[in-house]
Amino acid sequence: MAEECSILIIDDNIDDREVYRRILGRVSSTAYSVLEAETGEEGLALNGRKRPNCILLDYSLPGRNGLGVLADILENDPAANVIMLTGQGSETVAVEVMKAGARDYLTKDSLSPETLHRCIQNAIMHGMLEAQLEQKRQSLEIFTRAMAHDLKEPLRTIKSFSRILHGSAALPADDRELLDYVLSAADHMEDLIVKVSGFTRLEASGGPELTPVSLSAVLDQVEDNLRQQTESRGAIIIRGALPEVMGDATLLTQLLQNLVSNAIRYCEQKVPEVTISGEAHGDFCRLTVRDNGPGIDPQHRELIFQPFKRLVGRGIEGTGLGLAICRRIAQLHGGSIWCEAEDGPGATFVLDVPLAETRPEPLPAAAIPHSGKPAEQPGEGEGRLAEVLLVEDSPADIQLLKIKLMRREKVNFNLHVATNGREAMRLLEERACIAEVPQIDLMLLDINMPIMDGFEVLRALSTDVRLNQIPVCILSTSSDETDRQRARNLGARAYMVKPPTLQQLEEALEYVDHLELLQRGDSLALCAEQN
Repeated sequence: MAEECSILIIDDNIDDREVYRRILGRVSSTAYSVLEAETGEEGLALNGRKRPNCILLDYSLPGRNGLGVLADILENDPAANVIMLTGQGSETVAVEVMKAGARDYLTKDSLSPETLHRCIQNAIMHGMLEAQLEQKRQSLEIFTRAMAHDLKEPLRTIKSFSRILHGSAALPADDRELLDYVLSAADHMEDLIVKVSGFTRLEASGGPELTPVSLSAVLDQVEDNLRQQTESRGAIIIRGALPEVMGDATLLTQLLQNLVSNAIRYCEQKVPEVTISGEAHGDFCRLTVRDNGPGIDPQHRELIFQPFKRLVGRGIEGTGLGLAICRRIAQLHGGSIWCEAEDGPGATFVLDVPLAETRPEPLPAAAIPHSGKPAEQPGEGEGRLAEVLLVEDSPADIQLLKIKLMRREKVNFNLHVATNGREAMRLLEERACIAEVPQIDLMLLDINMPIMDGFEVLRALSTDVRLNQIPVCILSTSSDETDRQRARNLGARAYMVKPPTLQQLEEALEYVDHLELLQRGDSLALCAEQN
């Protein structure tokens, strides 16, 4: 029995449609069922209803050419298998058609049953393979996120409670030293989970959307993210010219942050100094990151970009994935990265990324807003004790917030707890209906939760006029820049990484106008302005 296959022909010429129908009827191995449309609009409607296996689309349709119809088809049905047909062959048209998303391109005078059948089957097979690849990519991304979250949760609980024990005055010195080993191993494991997750996610990525990005703004974010590391080592970062490039700001921040952090970490014998500059090199920006560290042996300059390859012992922290991630990010931008030979000490990394067209106003790097200015010192004052809603499904994390922030740091506020997003939304809606009850002044929101996750809560809040003014601070195990950016886009005011600390809370409050920390005796009160 012949295999069945449905075909939609979109062509204004009735004679051409009849020719295609006859040609397909001569194929013995496949029973082609044919649908016909005279206009692009009619073809779009038929494709929406019938979803044929393949579409034969005429390039020269009246009123608009086939490229416009192709764009509409793929917008409504990205998996559509479209073959463009034209009366005359043209290499320019062929390239244009394939770039626009057609599976193939044929000239009408070259058609035969064998040629058209083979082209249709190849297009369908291409579509099936592409769909399978996308399904595997999505599965890998879901697995990566689940792996990172499920592994980090128990590890972070071990770290947090170990630190509480470590701070106990009753703990013998020998036991405290043993806990140091536990905490060091846990820190390394957490870093490894983050790096493996990030590397796997990049491998699963279909490629970022490249937009104009200011490298100067990217470096601003990098310096802000690495402030603690640079200040602890007294590191000096020297800037040269930094042009605008076509890229993904979050990924470029991650790449540059890896290079600068490595330069500081491996420069042990002197004050670290990192020089960063860029210049036009054809259609690319050639970005140079030079340090004054020990340098890299010439025979290892390619090896260091391979996953899990390290040139130093375990005395210096690291996972062996940082430079592998840098190379993958460069490749996703259509560029490259390498380590150059140096006559003296130090290492020089060179990155090529596409230049952006000259623009009068550079775009800022996308990131969660973070100010480098110190938090104001709490002072004496009056105010209503703030109502804080913690949305968290982990009992251990709820207890950690109470122990570390409320008991150890002595920060007082009225704490309400919801164990998932749906429960949080129900609590907020109930309080909004009672005038006598103070409304929630701050929400601390976990991302990964059952029933309704943190991102879904942010979306729900944005559509509710009664609740969309509640300031939300993400409180998550994830330090991933993609999660930070997504949270910011959905309206989060700030982003904290578990476990919460007083410093993180102070930084978050810079973006919440109506809340402040006030000194009251030997403790702090998180207060809201009186209405």
